[in-house]
Amino acid sequence: IAGNFSGTVATVAATGDAPLSYTEVSGTGLTGSGNANCSLNSSTGVITTSDFGGSATSATTYNFTIRVTDAESQTSDRAFSLTSSYAIEGGGQGN
Repeated sequence: IAGNFSGTVATVAATGDAPLSYTEVSGTGLTGSGNANCSLNSSTGVITTSDFGGSATSATTYNFTIRVTDAESQTSDRAFSLTSSYAIEGGGQGN
């Protein structure tokens, strides 16, 4: 994902007895300190950002685990990673 991107990053989809609840349970990649500067909607699983990667200026991989809980309190965890990318700026052309 391009660094400094703004918008929807991904949607985590799950099945189970509604309503489903989504939470980040480990890692510091999505919403914690040193994070990707994202938000996780706890009822839809949509991950959004207004500035992906925040203050980072070089490619970074963010690792995190999301837990889905259904109406019967059954849970399922899955690990994810998102990687930022940055274009080279001010590049010159050699002859």
